[in-house]
Amino acid sequence: MARKIDRIDCHTHIVNEEIRREYFSRTEAVALVMQFPERIMENPDCIATVKRDDRLFLCPAVDLKVPILPQLAALEPHLEEDKVVGLKIYLSYQQGKANDDRLLPAYEFAARHRLSVTFHTGLCSLVLPSDQDLEGSSAPYIALAAEQFPQVNFILAHMDDPHFLRCAEIVASYDNLFTDVSGAYETGTKEGENVEEAIETFCAAVSSQPGMERKILYGTDFCPPIQLAQLNEYDQTIARMFPPEQHDLVYRKNALCAFPRLAEFLGLSE
Repeated sequence: MARKIDRIDCHTHIVNEEIRREYFSRTEAVALVMQFPERIMENPDCIATVKRDDRLFLCPAVDLKVPILPQLAALEPHLEEDKVVGLKIYLSYQQGKANDDRLLPAYEFAARHRLSVTFHTGLCSLVLPSDQDLEGSSAPYIALAAEQFPQVNFILAHMDDPHFLRCAEIVASYDNLFTDVSGAYETGTKEGENVEEAIETFCAAVSSQPGMERKILYGTDFCPPIQLAQLNEYDQTIARMFPPEQHDLVYRKNALCAFPRLAEFLGLSE
């Protein structure tokens, strides 16, 4: 029998046991774990942490600094046991555009295994090393990839910060694009210092396009070691963005649509 799930956090970095314990002391959400390339942040216990908790699912990192095909080959035999539901590509942090030819094998792999692809877009963490290739992570390049691979769902994490209006317009135009505002309230950012003003900005972007209640995913970017321990702020944001009758879409149903492999693992559907 399928389990009862109230919310699915589509973007966390629960990469070790300490973070896992803290997260689940505060929520009972199902959570997707975005692995880091080790050159960005060491997280050797990531996969083991996901495997030991039936509430966690994995999006392995594709490291743009090394050849991609060997990474995919190493990943392929472990998709089931590691509970893989998507791939994570760290644009901005690592130089490259979503429509670069060298990324096509990753999308072909995703299509073959019904995986989704989450991109970091826009501004980067205040504390992690980065190439600062903000232009490379721009939403228009992801739209080009979405056109070429309509069978793959692409998630623009962080709504192409700070190009929120442009991102909303692009996401609303493609059936296979989704977005979130995860990571918005990082300690030390202007959004973290003024949550009310940030929520107003996000609401303006979402309300600028029809149908965004089916395009926004609930995601927190939870990872206290890098100043991302916020949870309540995302509930405040969703409460302001959408009326109560649309909350189940944002907290749960959109995730099942955006991540078909997750729906399969959970025995659920959108």
